[in-house]
Amino acid sequence: MRCYPAERGNVLSIRGKIIVLVLALELVLTIVSGTLFINEHYKRNEELAKYIATNLRNNFIDHSTTIQDKYRTRIEGFVKSSPAIINAFAKRDLSDLTINLEQRINTLRKEDQLFSSINFIHADGTVFYHTKDKKRIGQNVSHIPFVRDSLKDRKPLSGLVLALSGLGYRFSYPVYLNDKYVGIIVFITDATHSLEMLSKNFEIQWGILINKENIVQGSEMQMIANNGKLLVASSGGPFNDKGFLEVISQTAPLDVFQSTESYHRKLYTLALKNYAGVSVGEIITVLDISKPLSDFRASLYNAGMIILAVLVVTIIVLFQGIGFFLKKVRETQHQLEETVDQRTKQLQETNHKLSQEITQHELTQKDLESLSVKDALTGLFNRRKFNDQYETEWNAALRASRYISLIMIDIDCFKPYNDTYGHLAGDEALRTVAQAIQKNVTRPRDCVARFGGEEFICILPETSMDATIHVAEMIRKSVEELHYIHEFSSASNVITVSIGLISAIPEKFQDKKELIDLADKALYRAKSAGRNCIKAS
Repeated sequence: MRCYPAERGNVLSIRGKIIVLVLALELVLTIVSGTLFINEHYKRNEELAKYIATNLRNNFIDHSTTIQDKYRTRIEGFVKSSPAIINAFAKRDLSDLTINLEQRINTLRKEDQLFSSINFIHADGTVFYHTKDKKRIGQNVSHIPFVRDSLKDRKPLSGLVLALSGLGYRFSYPVYLNDKYVGIIVFITDATHSLEMLSKNFEIQWGILINKENIVQGSEMQMIANNGKLLVASSGGPFNDKGFLEVISQTAPLDVFQSTESYHRKLYTLALKNYAGVSVGEIITVLDISKPLSDFRASLYNAGMIILAVLVVTIIVLFQGIGFFLKKVRETQHQLEETVDQRTKQLQETNHKLSQEITQHELTQKDLESLSVKDALTGLFNRRKFNDQYETEWNAALRASRYISLIMIDIDCFKPYNDTYGHLAGDEALRTVAQAIQKNVTRPRDCVARFGGEEFICILPETSMDATIHVAEMIRKSVEELHYIHEFSSASNVITVSIGLISAIPEKFQDKKELIDLADKALYRAKSAGRNCIKAS
């Protein structure tokens, strides 16, 4: 059949309308899909940033609390267990102080990498000795608020402090010799270690800004000023650029901003409070999103090129056949869907991996907390946990006017056992005896702890003298029935224990240490009575 010009025009018009309609539909589909994809991308990234920021804040707070609780106890123990050091400090004998302090410093540094230094300051504010910065010796530092308050109040003080050498947690304790006030001893720990650890886990960058009015006069730190604040510490990188600080100060949390050629997302700002609870500055944290953003833009560009190519191919194909065109459209749509799915899966995998790392960090933190209150050899609570639990139960008994009982246990003739059978056998015996004690002290509030060496102690809240004696006898029998051979014991041919106990209702103004002393004296009487027996005070 011959086609006339009018008919040919109609055919071209219909084809043109089909092309326009299909192109319009494709354009709409592309815009909608692209918009959804972009919105989902930004939403997921914002949620991820919010998740990181929240965990960062919680981890920093938890870490700071743990450090302060730990070192308040540590500095008190240091002062009370170091008479030679205190005597040298009081007599201003620098040589004697240095000799006695060297071993203690090495031990503290091995036990905890956060420990920085110890500062000895006399009552007039003069630095007598500084284990890390010898040029501070002889300086008067009473103008530093923390030092001034510690010397004035003459009581333990701790918290975040910005001093001459930088930012750190400081723990002061008053020193007396023969009732004469000598001065204070100050423990100094690193305040940025937790941030450095968290920055590795979460791949963040951070900076600490302190208000100018809180900077100590004479400070030797290198600082960058910005809007009434000074940058005193950072993870480096962009925080060394003053322009970066100006931009970030004007950016809201979780917003994205550009500094030079890099893009960052600002996380939550953490307020910093000093030892007195006064706000002195803030911690600013950011995520560098330059590479993810660059990859995302590259993906959008590639997707745009693909769409443009599809449109060109579509026009050509439509002129060849509507059926072939529709087939190509379906293939292109499938490719786009695969691209979206792939990007979505990558984001999900990243989020899952981050969640696993955070969970592992939390488990590690819990393990560390558990180890800090357990005796490594026996698995019982350690002396520190006993002190905390005893404090709690003593106060509860005092408030309710109820009994609290202590059982003090000592393995009979344990030194000859160690000397004869060896320390490995001695350790095994300690573990076995500890298990025998533990199985007889089972109430939820009861506490069994290793008191030191071969000594153990039990706290029995709300327990009368008769009930306490019954529990003690069960413990004594359980150990004896272990039939642990001990040929060199003066009490028996097997391992036995001597037990001293006390049961009393605390009185107001009574020293809680008195019950421990009475239990110890009862234990001494049990040893004097031939061992393998129980004595009560």
